[in-house]
Order: sequence, then C-alpha cells, then structure tokens
Amino acid sequence: MYLGILFASTLVSAGLGQGDPGYPAKNPSISYWQIPPHPDVADHQSPTLPESADVVIVGSGISGTSIAWHLLLENNATKAPRIAILEARQACSGATGRNGGHIRPSSYEEYVDAKKITTQDQAAKITKFRANHVDALLGAAGRLPAQGEAGRLAVRQWETLRKEVPEVGSEWGVLQRDEAVRISMMPDAVGALTGTAKVAGAIWCYRFVTNSLKMLLDAYPESLSLDTHTAATAVTAASSKNSTHNFAVTTDRGTILANHVVYATNSWSPHFVPILGNALAGGLLSMSAQLGGAGLPKPGQWPAYHNNVSLPGGRAWSLFLRGGLDYIVQNPENGEYMFGGGAGIPEPPEGSRSQYDDSVFPAPATASYLNGALPAYFGYPNWGAERTDFPTDLHQDVIYPGRTKRVWTGVEGFTTDALPFVGPLTEQFTNRAVRSPAAGGEWVSAGFNGEGMDYAWLSGKGLSEMIRNHMANATNEALYEWFPTAFLPTQERLRKPNSTTSVARRSAGRDSRRGQSEL
Repeated sequence: MYLGILFASTLVSAGLGQGDPGYPAKNPSISYWQIPPHPDVADHQSPTLPESADVVIVGSGISGTSIAWHLLLENNATKAPRIAILEARQACSGATGRNGGHIRPSSYEEYVDAKKITTQDQAAKITKFRANHVDALLGAAGRLPAQGEAGRLAVRQWETLRKEVPEVGSEWGVLQRDEAVRISMMPDAVGALTGTAKVAGAIWCYRFVTNSLKMLLDAYPESLSLDTHTAATAVTAASSKNSTHNFAVTTDRGTILANHVVYATNSWSPHFVPILGNALAGGLLSMSAQLGGAGLPKPGQWPAYHNNVSLPGGRAWSLFLRGGLDYIVQNPENGEYMFGGGAGIPEPPEGSRSQYDDSVFPAPATASYLNGALPAYFGYPNWGAERTDFPTDLHQDVIYPGRTKRVWTGVEGFTTDALPFVGPLTEQFTNRAVRSPAAGGEWVSAGFNGEGMDYAWLSGKGLSEMIRNHMANATNEALYEWFPTAFLPTQERLRKPNSTTSVARRSAGRDSRRGQSEL
C-alpha cells in the first residue's frame, strides 16, 4: 500500500546556540502534499479551549500524533487520559507535512556511525528501531477507515552490519556498476546499495497524519482535542495554591492547565526549553514535485532486481553527488517525482534568510538545480520528451502548469550527535519546579535530523509508554529492551561537541550513501 512521498534538500544554516527560534512563520510556503488540505482536520478547533488536560502535546506532526495515538490506543487504564493537542498553524503544517516520507534507513551506514557515539548494544538497538518503522507505519495505516569512494565506504559499512546485525544486514544487497546502471537507468551510476521491501518504503505523511488525527478525534471525542491556529506561547509551573495541576500552558486563545507537557515541536523545541538550543537547531530545506520524462518507466515497470520482479509502488533513490545527498521518490499513482537535494550549492549570505522561515521559496540557485537536474541524472535519451498527459485542471491556483508542479521549503531539526532527543525533561533542563513531580512532568520528542520517517513514529510510541509508566508509577525496564536509551536527554549530550555524525557533517554531505529501493 503506497502511502506517500519524499522530503529533502538544502541546508541554509544549522548553527547552534542561536537563541529562541520563536514561532513558525504564519504563512508558510505551500507543500505539494498539503494540496488539498484535510477538510475536517486542517483548521480544526474546539468550540472553546479546554481548561485542563492530563497531557498537553505541542505539535500536530507525526511525532505528536504518534504520542496521542499510542496513549489512547494502547491505554490499559480504566479511563483514557485527557489529551489536548496544540498547533500554531494548520494541522501537520511543519516538517511532517512538508517532508517526503522516505521510510528508508540506510542501516549499513547508520550502524557503523552509531557505534562511534554510543555502545555496540545501543547501536544495534538504534539500527533495529529504525528498520522496524516500515512495518510499524504500515501497521498503523492498516488501522485507518544510495559515487566513487563514498560507494566503497557504504559497501564496507554494509559488510559490518551484515556481520554484526544480520537480521537487518541481510535485507540489503550490493550492485556493481553495470547492474546499478541497468536497474536505475542512470548512466553515471557507479554502484548501488539496494534494500528490500522490509527496510524500504514511503509514506504520504500529511495524509497519514491528518487521517490518523481524524480517526482519533472521532473515536475519542471526550478524551482528545485538537486546536489549530493556537500557538503555545509559554509554559510555566502552575501555582500550587491555585491549581492541582503542574503546568500552565499559555496560548493566544487562553490557558490550559496540565500535568504533563510534551514538546513535539522539532527545531522549535528550544523556544520552550532554551537549554536544548545547545544541541538542537533548525535548518531550511527545499523540495520539488516534478513530472518525469515520457521515456522513463511507469511505476511497476522498472528493470527488476528484487526477486526478479518490479514492485508496483514506484522506485526511490538516494544519490551521493558533489559531497551532498539528493533524494528522489516516484509517486505510483501518476509517476511524478518528488525531488530534493542540492547540498553545497551557494546560497544567499548567512543571515539573509532565517533557518526557521519556511514561508520563503527555495533560493534561486537551489531552485534552478532542482528544476534541471533530473534529465541530467537519467540522461536525455532515457528521459525522452516532456510529459503532456498530466491533468491541467487540478488546483490551478497552487499547482504549476509546467514540468515542476510545486516547490517549497521546510525546517529540519538537527542535533549535535545526530540522534533525536526523546524522553523526560527534568527540572535541570527546564528550570521549572513543579508542584508534584510524581503527578507529571515535561517531555520532548524532537531533533530527527532529516530522518523522521524512520525515527518519529516509534519515538512517539516509546515516549507514550514512558508517560504511561510515569502515571502508573512503573519502571521503563521493559521499554528499554527495544527503545534506545541513547535517545534520552542528558546533560552529557547537551555538552557533546559536533562529531563526524553531527550537524556539520550532515549539513555538508548529509550521508555517504547512495542507494535505491522499490516501494
């Protein structure tokens, strides 16, 4: 079942310690995947803002939705917790609604890199955790009504993975130059790492998340509220004299009292917890939706390589080029290509664009690259003539009439060690002394380093279990059998300098991978 498309592209800045990121831009560029907006969810508001909740979740993307999903659907208590989701703009209008939904962890690289910053046991857990997202997301959806030296390095990394984590490594294969050219139809390919359907997929995240929210709102009308266009402006410790709750969450429509507050706000999390800005920052990215040439195969008709068949869901690539990483995913419904990349292309001078402003269009150099690179990738003989069979009467006000159907920007959250922050935020992080720590606390699920589709959903599941265990005064022992403790916020992680898997590496080269998969 094909559920979605791709994200990616050019980082303007990812400096850390730059202060309060503020609030999301009020009028963001329109992502192709938000066309049309969900009629029941995009602008959903409660008739009146709830006065209180057990859990307030700030952010309505895949992370916040996963937390609410698992708190409600895996609830073992007699009564479901009261959950209030707040969103500053339309529902799912941040990175989730602007990204592309590549569920394709490059396990061969990630395992080797993770061992540099944590233990071998944790590295294996992280690798399995990410690989498990394909099944996890498909399961959730079922409940709804990869040049040169870089290529040689990737092969060595894959060999290490296959040896030390064989259950994941066995799902990858290596193709040499001739075979890589044949199956990718890219004349300049020098090799490929291929993943099976068990470790590769794609998800139309906006549709998945908004339909998940719709399902939850319908199923739990007394337990869940969603208030869009309701920016959380501040979180303070509630006065013990006047409240039985721990926190007061101030919004531009009123205040909600809560025992637990969750920041599912990715790069904007330092607005609420400033110390996180030492290790978490945003970067501006660019993306496009384009028609492929008429000479390229339709979905399901590409040269076969997996079990000698061409899977029906389209094809996806990660391409290591010029020291950067480009992404392509094919939409199986009409053969469109979701293409992002261009790392290393000169951008406007630093400071002329905010790395948190997704209302701007891609910079001219990046937009020109995105609009012109695909025929060169595939080769003009393979590309063929431009397509003329795309409907011209669809959303003419926002879908462009030529080859490029839409370009947009998004904000990606980066961390210094390239791992997300998922877990409790104690008083040493927040400087907020609460009435009753046993009754609740503050939590974060953010900083997915452009890999949210194979981090965020199960991070939300893990965080929901932490919250449930806190409510039940239980330990997290069973949780940590599968959830990587390397994700937990610690003072050590906040002090950790940039490493080879840090913001610096990921912004300049993102990854050293070049791969291909069928969806």
